[in-house]
Amino acid sequence: MLNFSHFFNRFSSPAELARYLRSFGVLTTVISLFLLVIQTLFTPVPLFILVVANGFIFGVIRGIFLSLAGSVLGATIAFLLARLLGRNFISRYLKPEHLDKVHSFSHKEGPKVVFFARLIPVLPSSIVSYLAGLSNMRFIPYFVATTLGKLPEIVIYSVLGHGLGHLNDLKSQILLAGIITLIAYFFYRWHKKNGD
Repeated sequence: MLNFSHFFNRFSSPAELARYLRSFGVLTTVISLFLLVIQTLFTPVPLFILVVANGFIFGVIRGIFLSLAGSVLGATIAFLLARLLGRNFISRYLKPEHLDKVHSFSHKEGPKVVFFARLIPVLPSSIVSYLAGLSNMRFIPYFVATTLGKLPEIVIYSVLGHGLGHLNDLKSQILLAGIITLIAYFFYRWHKKNGD
């Protein structure tokens, strides 16, 4: 993980990372997917830098699809690793206070917890994935909650990344990102208020 952190720290901005990824030519998509999986498994850097870079390279729609696919693939691998290797192995990489939260990922409430946890950008995705894998949550609800929970953040970052390559439209891109953020926020507040 430290090596990957060092790798990402070489780039001062998502635009610089995008230029580096483009240097791989036809392999750019594969390299980007690989880095997204690493980001999701170990969280060496925020998801922001990779998704913005993908939006810059591939545009909004392709950027969203690629970033969501890589991020969900990484989250799926983390979930399955935790489920297969078990608590004793995963406990080496998670703090005790994180492991104490496993009970909150119940069979019934777990998908809702995962969904809202994914909406919080500062919460490491890897921790959510490993804890969910250690719980008794079924995979399909976890997969759906992860996909839906990651989507708003990835849409926003992809739009911003596309805006970096289209400076004339940057104001409208930021406005759209702001609207999406507000929708996600008010949905969260409404859900929390109603307790559903």
